[in-house]
Amino acid sequence: MDSQLIFQDETEMKRLIVQNSLLSYYEKPILKALFDSRKDITVLDVGCNDGAKTVERFSSPSVSKVIGLEFNQKLVQKAQEQYGDKRFYFFRLDAEDDSFTLSLRKIMKEENIECFDVIYLSFLLMHLKDVEKYLTSLRPFLKKDGKILIIEADDSNSKLNGDGGGLLGDFLSILKKDKYAGNREVGKNIIQTLKKCGYHDITVHYDAISASKDEKEKKEAIFTTFFSYLREDVSILLSQEPTNLEYKSWKKWLESNYTALKNLVMDEESDISMGMKILTCSKEDSDA
Repeated sequence: MDSQLIFQDETEMKRLIVQNSLLSYYEKPILKALFDSRKDITVLDVGCNDGAKTVERFSSPSVSKVIGLEFNQKLVQKAQEQYGDKRFYFFRLDAEDDSFTLSLRKIMKEENIECFDVIYLSFLLMHLKDVEKYLTSLRPFLKKDGKILIIEADDSNSKLNGDGGGLLGDFLSILKKDKYAGNREVGKNIIQTLKKCGYHDITVHYDAISASKDEKEKKEAIFTTFFSYLREDVSILLSQEPTNLEYKSWKKWLESNYTALKNLVMDEESDISMGMKILTCSKEDSDA
């Protein structure tokens, strides 16, 4: 998971709060449908960060046990201290560790879990080196009637009307090369990838998060979620490679265009859509 930065400063924590609130609007009806008329549901949340989002999403009375996995030990410790109880358990485990499968099996045995009803992957796959390998490895951990809920960026479906200067396109082209932003093509190709990995019953609930005209608060949340972190990424990249000409050009572009881009997004006549796949799927019936 070395393609993902872990920021714990106040600015980034506020950004994550805004992001989680924005996504919650889209995820809640999906989770409600998954949980309704069921009981004793077990959930696996891979990439649970500090546990706050995990508890918010999965505190339904229908859920009996939640396992949160996170590769950053400090975040795991924070999650366990703040939220760990008889229903929520948090463990340090890197999705790309060779021992992932064996380690998860050990955790499940200790917690008396055979398989999971719901596996939740939010902005995780974009940071993995081998998405197909990982999705295939997850399949045995999902119940026959279980669901995987996936949230991934899909920049190919992002649009901003009135952007005659192509600011959004320029921004996304930088983001695509930013090694800390992950693989921005995962969402675009996720359906084909899932089919290759033995999943079916794939339902795309949303293709984008959008705001139009006078939806000022939502536009602000979209900008904070999808745009604000690039400046921090570029700053870190330049601190690592001060003479990198490409990074310098990114910084110059941001200095010249970041405010103009935000003003365009926030304009009361603009419509903004940030491509993002939110989907659910099941494993093939023939799977053990």
